[in-house]
Amino acid sequence: MAEPGTPTATWAERMELLKDSAQQRVLHAPMPTAAMEQLIAEGKADALGRFEGSPVRYMDRWWRPDGLGWVALDEAASAELDLHAERYQAASAATASVRPPAEADAEHGQTPPNRPEAGAA
Repeated sequence: MAEPGTPTATWAERMELLKDSAQQRVLHAPMPTAAMEQLIAEGKADALGRFEGSPVRYMDRWWRPDGLGWVALDEAASAELDLHAERYQAASAATASVRPPAEADAEHGQTPPNRPEAGAA
């Protein structure tokens, strides 16, 4: 029973505090590599790119690989990486839509000029 004058927390407030507490425990402990791979495969976490050591976004934080598994970056580092991630994703999308000239020529029925092989006489 609460003491007089002491506000009591609602059930929803208690659940929110519990959720925050659990989230803090997750964010402050290394995550096993297999667990992060499963989260990525299930679409619950998103890798920035398809390269080794790519940071992963999960639980509103960026995570990086470490010798012990994956560790969460702090809020400031995650916010900074958000800015760089937006630029990286925009650049990746722009370069993915650009096709090499030979592909564009072939699409328009043009064939690239024949070039002799190196060393051919």
